[in-house]
Amino acid sequence: MENELNALYRSIAETVNEMIPEPWEKFLFYAQVSETGGGTYFFYNSQNEPNHFKYSLEIPFEFDIDENEFDQYEMELFKLSEKMRDVFKDHDQELFYSFTLSLERSGKLTVNFDYTDWFKTDYSFSDQLIIWKFKYLGEEPKDPSLQKLIKKYLEEYPENPI
Repeated sequence: MENELNALYRSIAETVNEMIPEPWEKFLFYAQVSETGGGTYFFYNSQNEPNHFKYSLEIPFEFDIDENEFDQYEMELFKLSEKMRDVFKDHDQELFYSFTLSLERSGKLTVNFDYTDWFKTDYSFSDQLIIWKFKYLGEEPKDPSLQKLIKKYLEEYPENPI
């Protein structure tokens, strides 16, 4: 199982690397996978702007990259994420709902799995993105309603699973 996962981590990292059109310091990849679908995205910081994380969905517009080519990469990332879930299933492991893979330019890799079924909660996908950015990117929302969202999440999920 470990070898299969390591190969998939490597494939995900190589695909994300191909999608980033400039030298980067760190990227954080998020995948949400279930029996009914899911999605992926990532954020990265460039060597020129180490304190600013760029959102993957903005890359084609900011860098004038072919959207169809970029979409193919996104589909590949989702397929790789589904394969990771299949590895868990094939080895009779509890199935994750989502995971975050973080890779630094130095090669330091971290993977966090979340087993919370967010489809069965009141948190929308956009809510989850705000919470994820709070946890992994340290983004504190300025909007009072989003601050309430973070507070509510931390009260309901003190272990901060996302």
